[in-house]
Amino acid sequence: MIDYQATLTEGRLISRYKRFFADIDTGDGVITAHCANTGRMTGLIEEGSRVWFRKQPSGRKLGFAWELVEVASDMACINTTRANELLSSIDLSFLIPGVSYFRREPKVGSHRFDLELSREGQPVYVEIKSVTLCEDQGVGLFPDAPSERATQHVSLLSEMAANGLETHLVFVAMHTGIQSVAPHRLLDPKFFKACIKAHDAGVAFHAVGAEITPHHIRFNGALPLELD
Repeated sequence: MIDYQATLTEGRLISRYKRFFADIDTGDGVITAHCANTGRMTGLIEEGSRVWFRKQPSGRKLGFAWELVEVASDMACINTTRANELLSSIDLSFLIPGVSYFRREPKVGSHRFDLELSREGQPVYVEIKSVTLCEDQGVGLFPDAPSERATQHVSLLSEMAANGLETHLVFVAMHTGIQSVAPHRLLDPKFFKACIKAHDAGVAFHAVGAEITPHHIRFNGALPLELD
């Protein structure tokens, strides 16, 4: 579970630009907040949307960071690092039986995975993807923009699985409207094909949901995952 250490401040989105910047109307003026999301953020950047942001520690380039956005009657977390933080805060043995938490961001070659778990002294590697693109009937699709980096991550998991290592990919739905998750076949066919290849090689795929409010983010159970 993630509890925001300080109360988030509500505002209205003016615009998101240059990927990492968002102008927000606070009612008392306009602030520029850091946007920790490299995707297109489809459906999440409508002008006038209610958003929530937090104050950043001193020394940061921007004094504020954008965290949440309201979409219709749903909430989405645009800060992609929160998915990793959420999974790191819970017991993952319900999802991957028999494992225990070991460490975050283990380095394998030139790549850092999100989590390394342990099963009877053997490493279990986990890659985490934050899903915020919510299509009709609550289908969450990843990625929301073609991602060569994500494809490389999945291909590396596939190679490791083929060499006998246990590997997992977990899609975390960071949009409360998402009821199931799938790789985005049409938008990024290379990523989709890499997922199919990885699954055939022995990579385990999972999808989970989150309860998102301006006060906390909580794990909300497993979700259906479609790979065909």
